[in-house]
Amino acid sequence: MEKKLWSRAFIAIVASNVLVASAFYALMPTLPMYLTESLKVDRGSIGLVMAAFSISAILVRPFTGHLIDNYHRFMVFILSLFFVTVTYGCYLFVNSVFAMFVLRLVQGAIFGLCTSAGATIVADIIPVTRRGEGIGIFALSIPVGMTAGPFIGLQLLRDRGAHVMFLAILLISLVSLVIAFWAKIPYKKAIKKKFSFARLFHRKALPISISMFFIMVAYGAIIVFVSIYASQKGFANVTTFFLCFSSAVFVSRLFLGRLFDKGYIFQLIVTGVALAAVSMVWLGTATSPTQFLIAGMIGGLGFGTLMPTCQATVNNLVESHESGLANSTYLISYDLGLGVGAVVIGYLADRVSLGEVYIYCALLVAASGAIFVLKAIPHYHAHKLRT
Repeated sequence: MEKKLWSRAFIAIVASNVLVASAFYALMPTLPMYLTESLKVDRGSIGLVMAAFSISAILVRPFTGHLIDNYHRFMVFILSLFFVTVTYGCYLFVNSVFAMFVLRLVQGAIFGLCTSAGATIVADIIPVTRRGEGIGIFALSIPVGMTAGPFIGLQLLRDRGAHVMFLAILLISLVSLVIAFWAKIPYKKAIKKKFSFARLFHRKALPISISMFFIMVAYGAIIVFVSIYASQKGFANVTTFFLCFSSAVFVSRLFLGRLFDKGYIFQLIVTGVALAAVSMVWLGTATSPTQFLIAGMIGGLGFGTLMPTCQATVNNLVESHESGLANSTYLISYDLGLGVGAVVIGYLADRVSLGEVYIYCALLVAASGAIFVLKAIPHYHAHKLRT
């Protein structure tokens, strides 16, 4: 008998991940503002602080695959989520750039383990024949978090100050931990493998991961710097931008998962790349608040199509006992793209306008499209498992 999609475990993990994403995205637009206004940090240093999270996540991700595939996946997820929550509490006591950099390093490492474990657990509990739909639904937690997080963070930072904002983010993460316990996923005996540096990456996941690296640089340019860009341009509707962006991501993920399960992988990826590239150019050349919002909607459709589609392809390439390693390999592209983007764009933002930077990012998206078409998609069709 086939497993059902909407199991208690699936609902609990999805709900928990909504709050994990909300806490994460609450800091993305607000922390640069806090660093600029309260700690008087220049943009280049802001880029380094924001990138510290991704740097440590990148360093830890290869080892997370080994942990997830060799130990109790659910307990790895719960413990890592607990320590992520603890690190959110530490923001209340940090008041220097160096301390913030160290905190971001520590949190990034734990968060990398937490998200890898969560993605692997979801792939385990979703029926194989509904993987595209299930991962698409799980991925809906991102646009919901991307809407709620920045809205809560920006409103609290503006109206109540950074201290209250950090407390609220801590509470959100704590609730996500409580909800995650409800999943109660039983221990599944793992096929233990001896640790080896040669097994830190899964080869089958590399083509998709390399393609997504360039996508995530552009994605990070929006998420981290768009609030500063809006301020430069005089657009007062940055909260509405996040609402439009995340709503478009939500819509794309809600309906496109079933197309993946029907085999329309090439069409989904090419469409996503095209929309993402157009959105970067539109964003970089926006001259009015309305154009700014339209760019957000187009970008949301593009990135919202690409991210769950590519995650589902990675999980269709490997057996269950290898999915931890495959997911950690894939998620490295997220961290590396966000980290490189934060550092490079933070450096460029002190020398050229962010509008120009967004146009350059369109070229990175186009490069990703070429890798998808020439390498990643053919690789997927040659190596995917039969369902």
